[in-house]
Order: sequence, then C-alpha cells, then structure tokens
Amino acid sequence: MADGGYDDQITLGLENHAPRPFRMPPPINNLETPEKVLREIFDEDRWVKDEFANHLAADLTQLAEVLAACFRQVPNINEAANRAATKQAALVAAFLFGILDDLLVSTKLLVSGKLLASGNVMRQAIEGVAVSILCSADELVVIKKHKNNPTLARYWERVEADDARTRGHHAIDQLSWNAVALRVNLDSVTRLQRSKAHYNTFSHAGPFAIAGRVALGEPGLAFAGGHFDPAKLQAYQMEIRERIGLCRILPQLIEQLVSALKRPAARGEA
Repeated sequence: MADGGYDDQITLGLENHAPRPFRMPPPINNLETPEKVLREIFDEDRWVKDEFANHLAADLTQLAEVLAACFRQVPNINEAANRAATKQAALVAAFLFGILDDLLVSTKLLVSGKLLASGNVMRQAIEGVAVSILCSADELVVIKKHKNNPTLARYWERVEADDARTRGHHAIDQLSWNAVALRVNLDSVTRLQRSKAHYNTFSHAGPFAIAGRVALGEPGLAFAGGHFDPAKLQAYQMEIRERIGLCRILPQLIEQLVSALKRPAARGEA
C-alpha cells in the first residue's frame, strides 16, 4: 500500500497524549458556487484530523496497533486461498480482506469528521464477518426461513450466483439461524446483532442522522462535509473503541477460517 503522505505528521500529533485545549474551527464557507464545492470535495480536512489526533491520541494509537495485527494476517489468508485454489476459498479470502479494508476506511472517514459515513462502512465490516463465516461452510445452511420448510443452500455458491438472498444485510440473521450447526458462539452472534443495530442508525435518514450533522452545543449550526464537534468527543471515543473491540476478535476468526480454507474442495469444485 502506498503512503498517503500524512504518516509523519500523524506520528508527531500522536506522540503527546495530553490533549491541548480545543481550537475553534476555521470560518465556515458557503457552498453556493461550483468552485467552493470543488474546494470542499478536495479539502484534506486537516483541521478536523488535527483535533482527532490531539484529543484521541491514546485510543487511535491502540486502534492502530490492533488493526496492524489483523493486517499482518493477510499473507496467511492469501497463501491459504492460493493453495486451495477454489472459488469458495477466493470468496472467503476476499471477504476477510474486505473487513480489514472497511475498518481502515471507516476510521479514515471518522477522523475526517464524516461520522455518519464512517458508521455506514462499519456496518459493512460487521456484515462481512457473518458473510465470511457463512462462505466458509461446506454444508448446506438456512438462507431463508419459512414456517415449516426453510430454504437450504450452499452459501458460497449462492453468493457466486449473485442470489439476492445472500445480500449482506441478511447475513447476520442467517448466521444466527445456523450458529449451532456451524459451531459459532451464540454470544458472538448477539454482539454482531447489537453492533449492526447500532450502525443501522448511521445508515438511514432519521433523528440520529440530523444529530450527526449539527453542532450539539450550538443550536442552529449545521456542517456540510467533515467536522469535529467537542460535544461529540465521548461518541468519537466510543466509535474508536468499537473498532478496537472488533479488531481484537478478528485474528482468532481469521485463523479459524484460514484453517477452513485448507479443507478439501467443496462439492461442485474440481
């Protein structure tokens, strides 16, 4: 991965974990001309990132450590998938890497002040956990529940066929239906369900979406684009810690799924 040119400055910003006083954001410009809109689109949100680095250094450093530990497993994922040389293995590997990329991107959005967008990508990461587990299964799993006759299918085959029943927003429910058969810890499934419910509020229009765009301590002030709101500091910290928690369970999950990739090819493959 290429360096983005921000590494040295971020390192310097995170060295001192004692936060400086909050600084006022720069003047808010209107976006009433194409030139100003383009300027906003390409803006680096430096002032926002500086505030995150200033006030959340310890949490961001901890997140960097645990996320780096997850990325160190990417070569093992790729090696296992290449050795298996099956479509199933390729799908599992792709979804596992997608989880890590989503975690990184969601954090980049968060520290750029895009709280709602960062939560939307986090929901995708959480769904990716369920999808990767379901794809690793060789056995038939329940993909749709009916009263007396559930629909069974080999999940990865249905994903490859672009079956609408394997869309990501169904995956956590599907994992809960198959948790016992797939030997997945039920408490872990419950945590995924809670996390998805939390991030649903980031992903749909509603009161939370309004709150994510306004200054909580200054009535009538709304932001377009990235911002840092001191009144949301605790929420920012909770978001970073949510990512840390997911990163801590991923290495064990990756190890288990890498082992699954080493099984003989699933039915229907050479």
